[in-house]
Amino acid sequence: MKQSGHFPGIVRLPRPTVRRLIVSLCVSLWTSTTCFAVAPPADPARAQLAAGKSRFDKLCVSCHGPDGAGKDTYGPKLQHRPELTEAQIRERIIQGKHGDHAMPPWGTVLDGKAIDELVAYVGILRQPAEKQSTAPLSPFDLYDPARIENGRKRFAKTCAGYCHGHEGVGGRAPDFKGRTDLGAQQTFDVIFHGRMGSDVMPPWGDAFSEEKIWELVAYLQHLGRQKLD
Repeated sequence: MKQSGHFPGIVRLPRPTVRRLIVSLCVSLWTSTTCFAVAPPADPARAQLAAGKSRFDKLCVSCHGPDGAGKDTYGPKLQHRPELTEAQIRERIIQGKHGDHAMPPWGTVLDGKAIDELVAYVGILRQPAEKQSTAPLSPFDLYDPARIENGRKRFAKTCAGYCHGHEGVGGRAPDFKGRTDLGAQQTFDVIFHGRMGSDVMPPWGDAFSEEKIWELVAYLQHLGRQKLD
């Protein structure tokens, strides 16, 4: 039997028609998925500080305490230490320290960018109390509509279904709408590290980048400014 090269019952369409169908299918698939807004780039200096805090919280807080407050038997206090120069901070991070308050050398583990982030953050910690800013270490403006929208979509996908409810209300976990008492930095830290106790929450610091967590914070701060129905 002579082979025609066609499958029985299949209609061959002109190539332009096939192209239009493919484009239509791609557009349909694209619009059916969750699309995140194109947000303006993060400010490099703010992004460096935010990344430095996150890295400090992962690597250093067990010895130096939260926000560098220090632990008597482990790492020394880093808060309000203006006598520490940037060069000293960098050298200690890279080379470590022997003897009392021994510290491992991180220069063999971290790359230059990560060390720069830590140096920048510790540089903020060492400032005198009267010069320290209470502003959150967010890498972008938390009022930015695109960032809030990205946070909303991430919240709906990750947080709303089981724990926090639609628009942060009515779930098993605490509500967020109308919560003006939640500070931005506090919110970031809870999402990043999680929380134990009666309101247990898993840590998301290994699942999301700092920027994505800050977008969640932007959305939760937005909810906090909304009036309860």
